[in-house]
Amino acid sequence: MKKKNLTFALTLVMAVAALTVFGQEDKKAKEARKDVASSQKDLKEAKKDSAADFQKFKKAAEAKISDNKKKIAELRTQKSNDSKDLKEKYDKKVLALEQKNNDLKKKIETADKTQDSMWTSFKDEFNKDMTAYVADLDNFMSNYQKK
Repeated sequence: MKKKNLTFALTLVMAVAALTVFGQEDKKAKEARKDVASSQKDLKEAKKDSAADFQKFKKAAEAKISDNKKKIAELRTQKSNDSKDLKEKYDKKVLALEQKNNDLKKKIETADKTQDSMWTSFKDEFNKDMTAYVADLDNFMSNYQKK
């Protein structure tokens, strides 16, 4: 009888311990599910913000490209009394500026294919290229208009 009571007591202790462990694991699983749901919600919000940021960036870039195109058209319409050699250099520079503007336009048009992880580096590189291009264009325009 003592052996049966001891066996019963041990079985009861093991059952209580097992139930306690399962109860704790259930709480942890519940917390983990909440964390996953919260993370998924944050990810969806981040994707929405990223998409809105991309659209805003793209519109601003397209506006700059359009403005640059107008400046190039203005350069093409200006007449020069310079020698033939200088006119050829001028035309080559205008063509190079126009080509760079077209390259920037193609780059921003294909930007939607950029991976999310690469978006920041793309944006930084594009801004750097655009800033250098605008400075080059403005510099050329101001140097030519001084003559």
